[in-house]
Amino acid sequence: MAYTRTFAQLSLAVQQVGSWENSTDITPDVLLQALNYGLLEGYALMVKAWRDYYTLDTTFAIVAGTASYPLATIAPNFYQLRHLDVSSDGVRFRRCLPHDLSGSYRYSAVPATSISRLRYRMQGANLVFVPVPPAGTARIFWIPLPVQFANIADTTAVTFDVPAEELVVVYLAQKFCLDRSELSTTSVERDIARAIMGLRSDASNRDADQPVYLDPNGPPRDSRVLGYNDDDGGW
Repeated sequence: MAYTRTFAQLSLAVQQVGSWENSTDITPDVLLQALNYGLLEGYALMVKAWRDYYTLDTTFAIVAGTASYPLATIAPNFYQLRHLDVSSDGVRFRRCLPHDLSGSYRYSAVPATSISRLRYRMQGANLVFVPVPPAGTARIFWIPLPVQFANIADTTAVTFDVPAEELVVVYLAQKFCLDRSELSTTSVERDIARAIMGLRSDASNRDADQPVYLDPNGPPRDSRVLGYNDDDGGW
């Protein structure tokens, strides 16, 4: 079950694991920077352990004749693109494949007459379709940026889904403080490694009813129910 932690709670945890409760060196401002670094680096580790869990999705309208769409608008707090689908009717979607910027000239001659012909590229802070698209609908799957604290009075709540996530952030912040003081990080690096192992095991155990399956379509359904084995192409 998910739970939350504020800056005050996380900074206290870092002080306690480092025995810095009365330190004049590891100040709240130092802890602010340490925790923000810990959240950034820790989030990358969390996403690596199980990207699907941190993925959001939404749809947006493709306007006829408009090729470029700001990521800040269609995918707020954008961090990583996972997948992009397009549809002419907003019901039946098909995958939209990427293309390289160096090949963009190949799509510059005429507008697309069909949504199915579209490809995309990431350019600057925009998602760009080629050729120039007709009207349609796009469905984007993306991973958002991690939380960052603005200042030591920030009361933003950071959500953790498993304890290993919090441990990774706290230990990474502790390591930052030790590095800053030019002290040994050997012990905390072992703690970080154990917490990362916890992330991996927690990621694979989140769907306790069904273990990870190598086929992206998932495990086959029982042919006695469907009348066919959907791993044999009977979709």
